[in-house]
Amino acid sequence: MSKQAERDYARVVKQAGLFRKPYADPRVFREFTLALDILSQRLKRGRILDLGCGPGWTSLLLARAGYQVLGVDIAERMIEIAHERAALENSSARFAVADAEFMDLAERGFDAALFFDSLHHCPNFPEALRRVGEHLRPQGYLLLLEPTWLHLWSPHAQQERARYGVTEIGFTRWGLAWSLRKAGFRCVEHWYDSGPVERGMLGFLRSNLRLWGAFVLGFPQIKHIILAQK
Repeated sequence: MSKQAERDYARVVKQAGLFRKPYADPRVFREFTLALDILSQRLKRGRILDLGCGPGWTSLLLARAGYQVLGVDIAERMIEIAHERAALENSSARFAVADAEFMDLAERGFDAALFFDSLHHCPNFPEALRRVGEHLRPQGYLLLLEPTWLHLWSPHAQQERARYGVTEIGFTRWGLAWSLRKAGFRCVEHWYDSGPVERGMLGFLRSNLRLWGAFVLGFPQIKHIILAQK
């Protein structure tokens, strides 16, 4: 799928939804609460790089929690909206246009980075992970909340690909773990948003049955939640 489609996305979707997000979706709030809880247990304060920040809501909420935040997104219009929202809230969050796969920011040494439902829009996601590692301090954290491989067949992903031409991929547990290792990270914790990842063959069967069950019941939005460290 084209990079230009990602850049144009904010200009072709309904703008009102970008200003309201995430307040119309309780599930998103629950996921963000999980992310903030995981992060705050290891990092009470510090600088966070929010990747694929979209209209900026994750960055704004992180700033409210006391973090110094720089949100980046490939789409210029998304960053314009993020600036507008930050001004309305008088937020300290900052924003810049950047493509995670080619990112080369002057600012480095971040304490943590976040991909919140955004890495799956990166065609070359291993390179995006490598670039992020270059912007973190030694022992810095990377938190991922990303869809499983079942996302490929979700109605939402199929609709977004067909209508807007954007990238919509999903991740296997092993694929993400391998890509993180190759990018210089070690996996500290790995959960699904429905529970922890279980080890061994029995754990593999249980985890995949849980995923398939959710998919069959119409809930293909189950996420990987991974905390990695440089």
